[in-house]
Amino acid sequence: MTVPEYSYNGNSVAYIDARVYTVDERNPWAEAFIVSAPGYFTAVGSNTEVLSLAQQHDVTVRNLHGVFIMPGIHDAHTHLLHASMQKLNEIDIGSNSTPDTIVENLKKGQNACACAYAHVRGDWLIANFYAGDNFPDGKIDHKYLDDSFPDQPVIIRDISCHNIVLNTAGLMRASYDIEAKENPSGGAYVRRPDGSWTGELVEYATARAWCNLPKPPIDYVKEALQYGIKMSHQHGITSAQEASANSIYLQALQELESEGHLNMNLFTHIVHAPETFAEESQESLHWLIDVAHTFHSEHVDTRFVRFWMDGAPTPPHFTHSGLDQDGCPDERHLLIDADILFTALSQHDSRGLTCKIHCAGEGNNPEGPRHELAHCNAIHEDDILRMARLRITAEMSPALFHETSLTQNFPHFKWPFKALQNAGVHVTVGSDWIMPPTPEVFPALAAIVETLGTDPGRTAKETGGEKVCRMITLFGAEAVGREKESGSIEVGKKANFIAVDRDLSRGEFAEARVLKTWVEGKLMYVTPSDQ
Repeated sequence: MTVPEYSYNGNSVAYIDARVYTVDERNPWAEAFIVSAPGYFTAVGSNTEVLSLAQQHDVTVRNLHGVFIMPGIHDAHTHLLHASMQKLNEIDIGSNSTPDTIVENLKKGQNACACAYAHVRGDWLIANFYAGDNFPDGKIDHKYLDDSFPDQPVIIRDISCHNIVLNTAGLMRASYDIEAKENPSGGAYVRRPDGSWTGELVEYATARAWCNLPKPPIDYVKEALQYGIKMSHQHGITSAQEASANSIYLQALQELESEGHLNMNLFTHIVHAPETFAEESQESLHWLIDVAHTFHSEHVDTRFVRFWMDGAPTPPHFTHSGLDQDGCPDERHLLIDADILFTALSQHDSRGLTCKIHCAGEGNNPEGPRHELAHCNAIHEDDILRMARLRITAEMSPALFHETSLTQNFPHFKWPFKALQNAGVHVTVGSDWIMPPTPEVFPALAAIVETLGTDPGRTAKETGGEKVCRMITLFGAEAVGREKESGSIEVGKKANFIAVDRDLSRGEFAEARVLKTWVEGKLMYVTPSDQ
Protein backbone atom coordinates (compact mmCIF):
# COMPACT_ATOMS: atom_id res chain seq x y z
CA MET A 1 0.00 0.00 0.00
CA THR A 2 1.43 3.36 -1.07
CA VAL A 3 0.31 6.15 1.24
CA PRO A 4 1.08 9.82 0.53
CA GLU A 5 1.83 12.20 3.34
CA TYR A 6 -1.30 13.43 5.09
CA SER A 7 -1.75 15.18 8.35
CA TYR A 8 -3.96 12.92 10.44
CA ASN A 9 -5.80 14.12 13.49
CA GLY A 10 -8.46 13.03 15.91
CA ASN A 11 -11.18 13.73 13.37
CA SER A 12 -9.84 11.20 10.87
CA VAL A 13 -11.52 7.79 10.96
CA ALA A 14 -10.14 4.36 10.04
CA TYR A 15 -12.71 1.81 8.85
CA ILE A 16 -11.55 -1.80 9.11
CA ASP A 17 -12.76 -5.36 8.60
CA ALA A 18 -14.91 -4.74 5.52
CA ARG A 19 -15.22 -6.31 2.10
CA VAL A 20 -14.36 -3.22 0.06
CA TYR A 21 -14.96 -3.29 -3.68
CA THR A 22 -13.02 -0.19 -4.71
CA VAL A 23 -13.93 -0.20 -8.45
CA ASP A 24 -10.24 0.65 -8.99
CA GLU A 25 -9.14 -1.98 -11.54
CA ARG A 26 -5.54 -1.75 -10.31
CA ASN A 27 -6.55 -2.60 -6.74
CA PRO A 28 -10.15 -3.82 -6.86
CA TRP A 29 -10.37 -5.16 -3.32
CA ALA A 30 -9.39 -3.88 0.11
CA GLU A 31 -10.24 -4.55 3.74
CA ALA A 32 -9.90 -1.11 5.24
CA PHE A 33 -9.43 2.59 4.58
CA ILE A 34 -8.96 5.92 6.34
CA VAL A 35 -11.15 8.99 5.80
CA SER A 36 -9.70 12.41 6.65
CA ALA A 37 -11.60 15.13 8.49
CA PRO A 38 -12.26 17.05 5.22
CA GLY A 39 -13.81 13.88 3.76
CA TYR A 40 -11.18 12.26 1.52
CA PHE A 41 -9.73 8.76 1.38
CA THR A 42 -6.19 8.99 2.73
CA ALA A 43 -5.32 5.29 2.87
CA VAL A 44 -6.80 2.15 1.30
CA GLY A 45 -5.43 -1.30 1.99
CA SER A 46 -5.44 -4.28 4.32
CA ASN A 47 -6.58 -4.32 7.95
CA THR A 48 -2.97 -4.64 9.08
CA GLU A 49 -1.78 -1.69 7.01
CA VAL A 50 -4.61 0.63 7.98
CA LEU A 51 -4.51 -0.32 11.68
CA SER A 52 -0.77 0.39 11.74
CA LEU A 53 -1.37 3.88 10.32
CA ALA A 54 -4.23 4.48 12.72
CA GLN A 55 -2.09 3.59 15.71
CA GLN A 56 0.78 5.76 14.51
CA HIS A 57 -1.46 8.81 14.13
CA ASP A 58 -3.99 8.21 16.91
CA VAL A 59 -6.85 7.81 14.43
CA THR A 60 -10.29 6.63 15.57
CA VAL A 61 -10.99 3.06 14.44
CA ARG A 62 -14.42 1.72 13.48
CA ASN A 63 -15.09 -1.94 12.72
CA LEU A 64 -17.48 -2.60 9.82
CA HIS A 65 -17.85 -6.30 10.69
CA GLY A 66 -17.37 -7.71 7.21
CA VAL A 67 -20.02 -5.65 5.42
CA PHE A 68 -19.80 -5.03 1.67
CA ILE A 69 -18.58 -1.50 0.87
CA MET A 70 -18.48 0.19 -2.53
CA PRO A 71 -18.37 3.75 -3.90
CA GLY A 72 -21.54 5.83 -3.79
CA ILE A 73 -23.86 5.52 -6.78
CA HIS A 74 -24.01 8.16 -9.51
CA ASP A 75 -27.55 8.64 -10.83
CA ALA A 76 -27.03 9.75 -14.43
CA HIS A 77 -30.59 11.01 -14.91
CA THR A 78 -32.93 12.37 -12.27
CA HIS A 79 -35.55 15.08 -11.90
CA LEU A 80 -34.82 15.78 -8.27
CA LEU A 81 -37.07 18.80 -7.79
CA HIS A 82 -40.03 17.55 -9.81
CA ALA A 83 -39.93 14.12 -8.16
CA SER A 84 -39.68 15.63 -4.68
CA MET A 85 -42.53 18.06 -5.28
CA GLN A 86 -44.65 15.17 -6.50
CA LYS A 87 -44.09 13.37 -3.20
CA LEU A 88 -44.58 16.44 -1.00
CA ASN A 89 -47.55 18.31 -2.40
CA GLU A 90 -48.90 16.73 -5.56
CA ILE A 91 -51.61 14.11 -5.85
CA ASP A 92 -51.05 10.50 -6.86
CA ILE A 93 -54.24 9.39 -8.60
CA GLY A 94 -52.78 6.03 -9.64
CA SER A 95 -52.17 4.96 -13.23
CA ASN A 96 -55.22 2.69 -13.04
CA SER A 97 -57.62 5.62 -12.72
CA THR A 98 -60.69 5.37 -14.97
CA PRO A 99 -63.56 7.78 -15.71
CA ASP A 100 -65.33 6.35 -12.66
CA THR A 101 -62.41 6.75 -10.24
CA ILE A 102 -60.38 9.76 -11.37
CA VAL A 103 -62.34 12.37 -9.39
CA GLU A 104 -62.55 10.12 -6.33
CA ASN A 105 -58.77 9.64 -6.38
CA LEU A 106 -58.19 13.36 -6.94
CA LYS A 107 -60.25 14.26 -3.89
CA LYS A 108 -58.56 11.66 -1.71
CA GLY A 109 -55.16 12.98 -2.74
CA GLN A 110 -56.28 16.57 -2.29
CA ASN A 111 -57.18 15.89 1.33
CA ALA A 112 -53.87 14.11 1.93
CA CYS A 113 -51.69 16.84 0.39
CA ALA A 114 -53.55 20.02 1.24
CA CYS A 115 -52.66 20.53 4.90
CA ALA A 116 -48.89 20.82 4.95
CA TYR A 117 -48.32 22.43 1.54
CA ALA A 118 -51.40 24.47 0.75
CA HIS A 119 -50.96 27.19 -1.87
CA VAL A 120 -47.47 26.11 -2.99
CA ARG A 121 -48.84 26.50 -6.53
CA GLY A 122 -51.63 28.92 -5.73
CA ASP A 123 -54.99 27.17 -5.99
CA TRP A 124 -53.88 24.73 -8.69
CA LEU A 125 -54.32 20.99 -8.15
CA ILE A 126 -51.45 19.03 -9.70
CA ALA A 127 -51.78 15.26 -9.99
CA ASN A 128 -49.94 12.23 -11.40
CA PHE A 129 -50.33 9.89 -13.41
CA TYR A 130 -53.12 8.90 -15.80
CA ALA A 131 -52.88 6.22 -18.49
CA GLY A 132 -54.78 7.08 -21.64
CA ASP A 133 -55.70 3.49 -22.41
CA ASN A 134 -57.95 3.46 -19.32
CA PHE A 135 -60.31 5.91 -21.04
CA PRO A 136 -62.71 5.43 -23.98
CA ASP A 137 -60.88 5.55 -27.30
CA GLY A 138 -57.64 6.13 -25.38
CA LYS A 139 -58.65 9.72 -24.64
CA ILE A 140 -58.92 11.26 -21.22
CA ASP A 141 -61.36 14.18 -21.23
CA HIS A 142 -61.86 17.28 -19.10
CA LYS A 143 -65.56 16.40 -18.95
CA TYR A 144 -64.60 13.91 -16.22
CA LEU A 145 -63.20 16.79 -14.14
CA ASP A 146 -65.34 19.84 -14.77
CA ASP A 147 -68.41 18.99 -12.69
CA SER A 148 -66.35 18.39 -9.52
CA PHE A 149 -63.84 21.19 -10.17
CA PRO A 150 -65.76 23.93 -12.02
CA ASP A 151 -63.61 26.81 -10.78
CA GLN A 152 -60.38 25.28 -9.47
CA PRO A 153 -57.70 24.63 -12.13
CA VAL A 154 -56.54 21.01 -12.37
CA ILE A 155 -53.53 19.64 -14.24
CA ILE A 156 -52.69 15.93 -14.42
CA ARG A 157 -49.57 14.37 -15.97
CA ASP A 158 -49.79 11.15 -17.93
CA ILE A 159 -47.54 8.18 -17.14
CA SER A 160 -44.84 9.37 -19.56
CA CYS A 161 -44.75 12.87 -17.96
CA HIS A 162 -44.73 14.29 -21.49
CA ASN A 163 -48.46 14.93 -21.81
CA ILE A 164 -51.12 16.44 -19.55
CA VAL A 165 -54.83 17.01 -19.22
CA LEU A 166 -56.37 20.26 -17.96
CA ASN A 167 -59.91 20.84 -16.85
CA THR A 168 -61.75 23.80 -18.37
CA ALA A 169 -60.76 26.08 -15.47
CA GLY A 170 -57.14 25.10 -16.04
CA LEU A 171 -57.30 25.77 -19.77
CA MET A 172 -58.74 29.21 -19.08
CA ARG A 173 -56.24 30.04 -16.35
CA ALA A 174 -53.34 29.05 -18.60
CA SER A 175 -54.73 31.26 -21.43
CA TYR A 176 -55.33 28.54 -24.00
CA ASP A 177 -57.48 29.40 -27.01
CA ILE A 178 -59.76 26.37 -27.10
CA GLU A 179 -61.05 27.51 -30.48
CA ALA A 180 -57.60 27.07 -32.03
CA LYS A 181 -57.72 24.83 -35.10
CA GLU A 182 -53.99 24.37 -35.71
CA ASN A 183 -51.67 22.31 -33.53
CA PRO A 184 -48.40 23.85 -32.35
CA SER A 185 -45.20 22.57 -33.91
CA GLY A 186 -44.04 19.54 -31.93
CA GLY A 187 -47.34 19.12 -30.10
CA ALA A 188 -51.07 18.55 -30.37
CA TYR A 189 -54.38 19.54 -28.83
CA VAL A 190 -56.33 16.29 -28.61
CA ARG A 191 -59.81 16.66 -30.05
CA ARG A 192 -63.11 14.86 -30.03
CA PRO A 193 -64.65 13.73 -33.35
CA ASP A 194 -66.49 17.07 -33.61
CA GLY A 195 -63.20 18.99 -33.35
CA SER A 196 -63.69 20.29 -29.79
CA TRP A 197 -60.85 19.99 -27.28
CA THR A 198 -60.70 17.13 -24.79
CA GLY A 199 -58.29 19.13 -22.61
CA GLU A 200 -55.44 16.70 -23.24
CA LEU A 201 -52.27 18.41 -24.46
CA VAL A 202 -49.45 16.49 -26.11
CA GLU A 203 -45.75 17.37 -25.91
CA TYR A 204 -45.02 21.00 -26.86
CA ALA A 205 -48.70 21.90 -26.53
CA THR A 206 -48.14 21.67 -22.75
CA ALA A 207 -45.61 24.54 -22.71
CA ARG A 208 -48.13 27.31 -22.08
CA ALA A 209 -49.59 25.44 -19.10
CA TRP A 210 -46.25 24.78 -17.42
CA CYS A 211 -44.91 28.28 -18.02
CA ASN A 212 -48.10 29.86 -16.63
CA LEU A 213 -48.15 27.69 -13.52
CA PRO A 214 -47.35 29.71 -10.36
CA LYS A 215 -43.70 29.29 -9.32
CA PRO A 216 -43.18 27.66 -5.92
CA PRO A 217 -41.54 29.77 -3.18
CA ILE A 218 -37.76 29.44 -2.89
CA ASP A 219 -37.98 28.11 0.68
CA TYR A 220 -40.26 25.32 -0.48
CA VAL A 221 -37.93 24.50 -3.38
CA LYS A 222 -35.05 24.20 -0.92
CA GLU A 223 -37.13 21.93 1.30
CA ALA A 224 -38.11 19.76 -1.66
CA LEU A 225 -34.51 19.43 -2.84
CA GLN A 226 -33.38 18.42 0.62
CA TYR A 227 -36.12 15.80 0.67
CA GLY A 228 -34.91 14.50 -2.71
CA ILE A 229 -31.30 14.37 -1.55
CA LYS A 230 -32.28 12.39 1.56
CA MET A 231 -34.30 10.00 -0.59
CA SER A 232 -31.29 9.58 -2.89
CA HIS A 233 -29.04 8.81 0.08
CA GLN A 234 -31.50 6.15 1.18
CA HIS A 235 -30.82 4.37 -2.10
CA GLY A 236 -27.05 4.84 -2.04
CA ILE A 237 -26.89 7.80 -4.45
CA THR A 238 -24.19 10.34 -3.60
CA SER A 239 -24.06 12.26 -6.89
CA ALA A 240 -26.55 12.87 -9.67
CA GLN A 241 -27.19 14.57 -12.98
CA GLU A 242 -30.27 16.77 -12.82
CA ALA A 243 -32.06 16.52 -16.16
CA SER A 244 -34.29 19.61 -15.98
CA ALA A 245 -32.56 22.44 -14.13
CA ASN A 246 -34.02 25.95 -14.22
CA SER A 247 -33.50 29.30 -12.51
CA ILE A 248 -35.26 28.63 -9.21
CA TYR A 249 -33.50 25.25 -8.97
CA LEU A 250 -30.05 26.86 -9.21
CA GLN A 251 -31.01 29.67 -6.84
CA ALA A 252 -32.15 27.12 -4.26
CA LEU A 253 -28.93 25.10 -4.61
CA GLN A 254 -26.87 28.26 -4.22
CA GLU A 255 -28.63 29.08 -0.95
CA LEU A 256 -28.35 25.51 0.35
CA GLU A 257 -24.63 25.54 -0.44
CA SER A 258 -24.06 28.85 1.35
CA GLU A 259 -25.95 27.50 4.37
CA GLY A 260 -23.86 24.33 4.47
CA HIS A 261 -26.89 22.12 3.77
CA LEU A 262 -25.99 20.64 0.39
CA ASN A 263 -24.82 17.08 0.99
CA MET A 264 -24.63 15.79 -2.56
CA ASN A 265 -22.76 16.49 -5.77
CA LEU A 266 -25.19 17.71 -8.44
CA PHE A 267 -24.50 18.21 -12.13
CA THR A 268 -27.25 20.46 -13.43
CA HIS A 269 -28.36 20.12 -17.06
CA ILE A 270 -30.02 23.47 -17.71
CA VAL A 271 -32.81 23.14 -20.25
CA HIS A 272 -32.11 24.74 -23.63
CA ALA A 273 -35.32 23.59 -25.36
CA PRO A 274 -38.17 22.98 -25.24
CA GLU A 275 -39.24 24.74 -22.06
CA THR A 276 -41.92 22.27 -20.96
CA PHE A 277 -39.96 20.40 -18.30
CA ALA A 278 -38.23 23.57 -17.10
CA GLU A 279 -41.47 25.54 -16.63
CA GLU A 280 -39.60 28.64 -17.78
CA SER A 281 -39.37 30.62 -21.02
CA GLN A 282 -36.64 29.76 -23.50
CA GLU A 283 -35.38 33.34 -23.36
CA SER A 284 -34.88 33.07 -19.60
CA LEU A 285 -33.31 29.61 -19.90
CA HIS A 286 -30.81 30.71 -22.56
CA TRP A 287 -29.78 33.63 -20.35
CA LEU A 288 -29.38 31.18 -17.46
CA ILE A 289 -27.04 28.99 -19.51
CA ASP A 290 -24.92 32.06 -20.24
CA VAL A 291 -24.59 32.98 -16.54
CA ALA A 292 -24.59 29.41 -15.17
CA HIS A 293 -20.97 29.72 -14.02
CA THR A 294 -22.10 32.17 -11.33
CA PHE A 295 -24.00 29.30 -9.66
CA HIS A 296 -21.02 26.92 -9.80
CA SER A 297 -19.88 25.82 -6.34
CA GLU A 298 -18.20 23.00 -4.44
CA HIS A 299 -21.16 20.66 -4.85
CA VAL A 300 -22.85 22.16 -7.92
CA ASP A 301 -21.40 21.83 -11.40
CA THR A 302 -23.36 23.87 -13.95
CA ARG A 303 -21.44 22.94 -17.13
CA PHE A 304 -24.34 20.94 -18.54
CA VAL A 305 -27.22 21.58 -20.96
CA ARG A 306 -30.34 19.57 -21.83
CA PHE A 307 -32.34 19.19 -25.06
CA TRP A 308 -35.50 17.19 -25.75
CA MET A 309 -35.33 16.00 -29.35
CA ASP A 310 -38.53 13.95 -29.32
CA GLY A 311 -41.24 12.58 -27.04
CA ALA A 312 -41.95 9.19 -25.47
CA PRO A 313 -42.50 5.70 -26.96
CA THR A 314 -45.56 5.03 -24.82
CA PRO A 315 -49.26 4.75 -25.69
CA PRO A 316 -51.55 6.18 -26.73
CA HIS A 317 -49.62 8.98 -28.47
CA PHE A 318 -46.20 7.42 -29.24
CA THR A 319 -44.48 10.78 -29.69
CA HIS A 320 -40.98 9.38 -30.14
CA SER A 321 -39.28 9.96 -33.48
CA GLY A 322 -38.67 6.80 -35.46
CA LEU A 323 -36.41 6.36 -38.47
CA ASP A 324 -37.55 6.42 -42.06
CA GLN A 325 -36.34 4.01 -44.75
CA ASP A 326 -33.25 6.17 -45.28
CA GLY A 327 -32.37 6.09 -41.57
CA CYS A 328 -33.41 9.70 -40.99
CA PRO A 329 -35.53 10.84 -38.01
CA ASP A 330 -39.26 11.26 -38.50
CA GLU A 331 -39.59 15.06 -38.38
CA ARG A 332 -43.25 14.93 -37.32
CA HIS A 333 -42.23 14.24 -33.73
CA LEU A 334 -39.09 16.36 -33.47
CA LEU A 335 -39.45 18.95 -30.71
CA ILE A 336 -36.56 21.07 -31.91
CA ASP A 337 -35.50 21.94 -35.45
CA ALA A 338 -32.41 19.99 -36.52
CA ASP A 339 -30.52 23.09 -37.70
CA ILE A 340 -31.27 24.91 -34.44
CA LEU A 341 -30.15 21.85 -32.46
CA PHE A 342 -26.84 21.50 -34.33
CA THR A 343 -26.08 25.21 -34.03
CA ALA A 344 -26.77 25.19 -30.30
CA LEU A 345 -24.73 22.00 -29.81
CA SER A 346 -21.74 23.56 -31.56
CA GLN A 347 -21.99 26.71 -29.46
CA HIS A 348 -22.24 24.82 -26.17
CA ASP A 349 -19.47 22.40 -27.17
CA SER A 350 -17.11 25.28 -27.92
CA ARG A 351 -17.70 26.56 -24.38
CA GLY A 352 -16.94 23.17 -22.82
CA LEU A 353 -20.55 22.40 -21.86
CA THR A 354 -21.75 18.80 -21.87
CA CYS A 355 -25.04 18.35 -23.72
CA LYS A 356 -27.58 15.64 -22.91
CA ILE A 357 -30.13 14.98 -25.66
CA HIS A 358 -33.39 13.21 -24.93
CA CYS A 359 -34.05 10.84 -27.80
CA ALA A 360 -36.48 8.09 -26.87
CA GLY A 361 -36.93 6.89 -30.44
CA GLU A 362 -34.51 5.01 -32.69
CA GLY A 363 -32.15 7.13 -32.56
CA ASN A 364 -17.34 16.43 -32.45
CA ASN A 365 -14.88 17.53 -30.83
CA PRO A 366 -12.44 14.77 -29.68
CA GLU A 367 -10.89 16.97 -27.00
CA GLY A 368 -14.15 18.58 -25.88
CA PRO A 369 -16.83 17.49 -23.42
CA ARG A 370 -18.35 14.01 -23.63
CA HIS A 371 -21.93 14.55 -24.80
CA GLU A 372 -24.80 12.21 -23.90
CA LEU A 373 -27.83 10.60 -25.42
CA ALA A 374 -30.51 10.09 -22.81
CA HIS A 375 -32.52 6.86 -22.56
CA CYS A 376 -30.93 4.86 -25.42
CA ASN A 377 -33.69 2.28 -25.30
CA ALA A 378 -33.53 1.79 -29.08
CA ILE A 379 -30.39 2.46 -31.11
CA HIS A 380 -29.78 1.63 -34.74
CA GLU A 381 -26.86 -0.82 -34.95
CA ASP A 382 -24.91 1.51 -37.27
CA ASP A 383 -25.14 4.31 -34.70
CA ILE A 384 -23.60 2.22 -31.92
CA LEU A 385 -20.23 2.29 -33.65
CA ARG A 386 -20.65 6.00 -34.38
CA MET A 387 -21.31 6.62 -30.68
CA ALA A 388 -18.05 4.91 -29.77
CA ARG A 389 -16.12 6.91 -32.37
CA LEU A 390 -17.66 10.21 -31.26
CA ARG A 391 -17.18 9.53 -27.51
CA ILE A 392 -20.92 9.70 -26.84
CA THR A 393 -22.18 8.48 -23.47
CA ALA A 394 -25.15 6.12 -23.73
CA GLU A 395 -27.24 7.04 -20.70
CA MET A 396 -29.66 4.20 -19.94
CA SER A 397 -32.79 5.45 -18.23
CA PRO A 398 -35.36 4.95 -16.81
CA ALA A 399 -33.64 2.02 -15.11
CA LEU A 400 -37.07 0.77 -14.13
CA PHE A 401 -37.63 -0.37 -17.73
CA HIS A 402 -34.50 -2.53 -17.93
CA GLU A 403 -36.74 -5.28 -16.59
CA THR A 404 -38.06 -6.76 -19.83
CA SER A 405 -41.22 -8.19 -18.25
CA LEU A 406 -42.39 -4.58 -17.85
CA THR A 407 -41.67 -3.63 -21.45
CA GLN A 408 -42.35 -6.80 -23.45
CA ASN A 409 -45.28 -5.11 -25.18
CA PHE A 410 -43.26 -2.01 -26.05
CA PRO A 411 -41.12 -2.73 -29.14
CA HIS A 412 -38.92 0.33 -28.67
CA PHE A 413 -37.52 -0.77 -25.31
CA LYS A 414 -34.55 -2.79 -26.55
CA TRP A 415 -31.73 -1.88 -24.21
CA PRO A 416 -28.56 -2.80 -26.19
CA PHE A 417 -26.20 -3.08 -23.22
CA LYS A 418 -24.23 -5.93 -24.77
CA ALA A 419 -23.74 -4.27 -28.14
CA LEU A 420 -22.71 -1.00 -26.52
CA GLN A 421 -20.21 -2.80 -24.31
CA ASN A 422 -18.72 -4.71 -27.24
CA ALA A 423 -18.33 -1.48 -29.23
CA GLY A 424 -16.61 0.31 -26.34
CA VAL A 425 -19.37 2.88 -25.84
CA HIS A 426 -19.36 4.66 -22.49
CA VAL A 427 -22.52 3.63 -20.60
CA THR A 428 -24.19 5.13 -17.53
CA VAL A 429 -27.45 4.36 -15.72
CA GLY A 430 -30.11 6.79 -14.52
CA SER A 431 -33.25 6.33 -12.46
CA ASP A 432 -35.22 9.05 -14.31
CA TRP A 433 -36.81 9.68 -10.95
CA ILE A 434 -40.08 11.38 -11.79
CA MET A 435 -41.62 8.31 -13.38
CA PRO A 436 -40.67 5.65 -10.77
CA PRO A 437 -41.77 6.15 -7.15
CA THR A 438 -38.16 6.28 -5.88
CA PRO A 439 -34.68 6.64 -7.41
CA GLU A 440 -33.80 3.03 -6.49
CA VAL A 441 -31.93 1.20 -9.27
CA PHE A 442 -30.93 -2.16 -7.75
CA PRO A 443 -33.95 -4.26 -8.88
CA ALA A 444 -33.59 -2.95 -12.43
CA LEU A 445 -29.87 -3.70 -12.54
CA ALA A 446 -30.56 -7.33 -11.66
CA ALA A 447 -32.13 -7.65 -15.12
CA ILE A 448 -28.95 -6.74 -17.01
CA VAL A 449 -26.18 -8.38 -14.95
CA GLU A 450 -25.89 -11.63 -16.88
CA THR A 451 -26.14 -9.80 -20.21
CA LEU A 452 -22.84 -8.05 -19.45
CA GLY A 453 -20.91 -10.98 -17.96
CA THR A 454 -18.73 -12.68 -20.57
CA ASP A 455 -15.31 -13.21 -18.95
CA PRO A 456 -14.11 -16.82 -19.38
CA GLY A 457 -13.67 -18.99 -16.31
CA ARG A 458 -16.23 -17.07 -14.21
CA THR A 459 -19.99 -16.97 -14.09
CA ALA A 460 -21.83 -14.36 -16.13
CA LYS A 461 -23.44 -13.07 -12.95
CA GLU A 462 -20.08 -12.47 -11.24
CA THR A 463 -18.37 -10.66 -14.10
CA GLY A 464 -21.55 -8.82 -14.96
CA GLY A 465 -21.87 -7.65 -11.36
CA GLU A 466 -18.45 -6.01 -11.43
CA LYS A 467 -19.22 -4.28 -14.71
CA VAL A 468 -22.54 -2.96 -13.45
CA CYS A 469 -20.86 -1.66 -10.27
CA ARG A 470 -18.41 0.30 -12.41
CA MET A 471 -21.25 1.55 -14.62
CA ILE A 472 -23.14 3.11 -11.69
CA THR A 473 -20.06 4.61 -10.03
CA LEU A 474 -16.86 5.33 -11.93
CA PHE A 475 -18.49 5.52 -15.36
CA GLY A 476 -20.86 8.15 -14.00
CA ALA A 477 -17.95 10.18 -12.64
CA GLU A 478 -16.21 9.92 -16.02
CA ALA A 479 -19.34 11.11 -17.81
CA VAL A 480 -19.28 14.39 -15.86
CA GLY A 481 -15.48 14.77 -15.91
CA ARG A 482 -15.00 14.03 -12.21
CA GLU A 483 -13.21 10.67 -12.35
CA LYS A 484 -10.12 12.13 -10.62
CA GLU A 485 -12.26 13.19 -7.65
CA SER A 486 -14.86 10.47 -7.20
CA GLY A 487 -16.32 7.24 -8.55
CA SER A 488 -13.99 4.80 -6.82
CA ILE A 489 -12.41 4.20 -3.44
CA GLU A 490 -8.89 5.51 -4.00
CA VAL A 491 -6.49 7.68 -2.06
CA GLY A 492 -7.15 11.35 -2.76
CA LYS A 493 -10.77 10.94 -3.84
CA LYS A 494 -13.87 12.10 -1.99
CA ALA A 495 -15.03 9.61 0.62
CA ASN A 496 -18.46 8.89 -0.87
CA PHE A 497 -19.26 5.26 -0.12
CA ILE A 498 -22.09 2.95 0.83
CA ALA A 499 -22.63 -0.25 2.82
CA VAL A 500 -24.89 -2.85 1.19
CA ASP A 501 -26.35 -5.99 2.72
CA ARG A 502 -24.84 -8.26 0.04
CA ASP A 503 -21.96 -8.39 -2.44
CA LEU A 504 -23.03 -6.47 -5.53
CA SER A 505 -19.81 -7.36 -7.33
CA ARG A 506 -21.26 -10.87 -7.63
CA GLY A 507 -24.36 -9.51 -9.32
CA GLU A 508 -26.63 -9.89 -6.30
CA PHE A 509 -28.77 -6.83 -7.06
CA ALA A 510 -32.27 -8.29 -6.97
CA GLU A 511 -32.94 -8.07 -3.22
CA ALA A 512 -30.05 -5.74 -2.29
CA ARG A 513 -30.59 -3.07 0.33
CA VAL A 514 -28.46 -0.05 1.22
CA LEU A 515 -27.53 -0.14 4.90
CA LYS A 516 -25.58 3.11 5.19
CA THR A 517 -24.51 6.03 3.00
CA TRP A 518 -21.54 8.32 3.65
CA VAL A 519 -20.97 11.58 1.76
CA GLU A 520 -17.51 13.09 2.11
CA GLY A 521 -16.98 10.93 5.16
CA LYS A 522 -20.20 12.00 6.88
CA LEU A 523 -22.80 9.35 7.66
CA MET A 524 -25.93 10.62 5.91
CA TYR A 525 -28.21 7.59 6.00
CA VAL A 526 -28.64 4.55 8.22
CA THR A 527 -31.31 1.96 7.48
CA PRO A 528 -33.81 1.86 10.36
CA SER A 529 -32.88 -1.74 11.22
CA ASP A 530 -29.25 -0.66 11.85
CA GLN A 531 -30.05 2.33 14.07
